[in-house]
Amino acid sequence: MTNKPVNLEMRKMNRILPQFTFLLLLSSCVLDSEKEPSLWTQEQITIQNTLKTAYAEGLQNEGDSLKIDAHFHPQFTMIARKPSDSLRFVKLKGWRAAKIKARAEGKLPLEGGHKVSIKFQSIDIAQDVAVAKVDYYEGERLSYIDFISLYKIKGEWKIVSKVFTKIEE
Repeated sequence: MTNKPVNLEMRKMNRILPQFTFLLLLSSCVLDSEKEPSLWTQEQITIQNTLKTAYAEGLQNEGDSLKIDAHFHPQFTMIARKPSDSLRFVKLKGWRAAKIKARAEGKLPLEGGHKVSIKFQSIDIAQDVAVAKVDYYEGERLSYIDFISLYKIKGEWKIVSKVFTKIEE
């Protein structure tokens, strides 16, 4: 008779254990923005460095063609939503040229309160593709939230596309 209650408890435990394990795993999947910097994976850190170097520094702050070319795919496209809700497709070639021109005219590099910085909310990676959700600051002001897609090509992360939303004041 003493075996029946033990067996009943074991059966209950066997039913509950998979559910508990699932909930434990689910709770450990916190947003990357909640992670301490030491909890980012090496791939996420590499992507952060890629975006900081090519996007924030190279493209936005400096107009540095070497930094841009090193990490943007030549077929990169930014998709912007117009007030009319139609879409505008901006290719890297034109965007890059505008930044290089701004540098030649002395409008770049940006300094002080006008400098662009980015903070990472999350970086999701699946094999050779990644998406970074990025807070885009102009000085201290949060101006945009960007969703930037990357592909790992020949062992290097390349920025291939961006969509964004403007943060209204």
